[in-house]
Parts: sequence; C-alpha cells; structure tokens
Amino acid sequence: MRQIVNTKSGGYEVLELQEKADLVPKAGELVIDVKASGLNFADILARKGQYPDAPPKPCVVGYEVSGTVSSVGDELDGQAAGRG
Repeated sequence: MRQIVNTKSGGYEVLELQEKADLVPKAGELVIDVKASGLNFADILARKGQYPDAPPKPCVVGYEVSGTVSSVGDELDGQAAGRG
C-alpha cells in the first residue's frame, strides 16, 4: 500500500510517498480501499506543526477519504465489506 507520510513539521518537502504492508483490521476496525482522498485545512496546519490535535509525527495525512470497505475486523458486521 502507498501512503503519504508527514515526516516532520515544515513545508511540502516533509511529505514522503512510502510503501507499507497492507493493513489488517483489528477488532472494531475496518479497512477502506481508498479511491479518493482530500487534504483539508486541518491537514495543512498539521503539516506545518500548527494543529494541536494532530497525531504525533511521522503520521499519515488526509483525514478525508472515499472508497470501498475491503475487510472488517471482529465485532463489526461482515456485511460492511464491499460497500462504498
């Protein structure tokens, strides 16, 4: 899986495209096969180090995504898989 990682606070140069292993959902989680994502104002502030609720770096940016549920973890209804 490819992801854009915010490596530290700064300009656009701190964003890196990285390859990671595919995710496996834990209990109560699901995995989305992302078809589209967006960067909002909070993402930009987080990159700059100006968003107080941002996750610690390095972190994956893009709080908004759209796609299809590809797998679900325990405690979730299996009927969610395949839904967009």
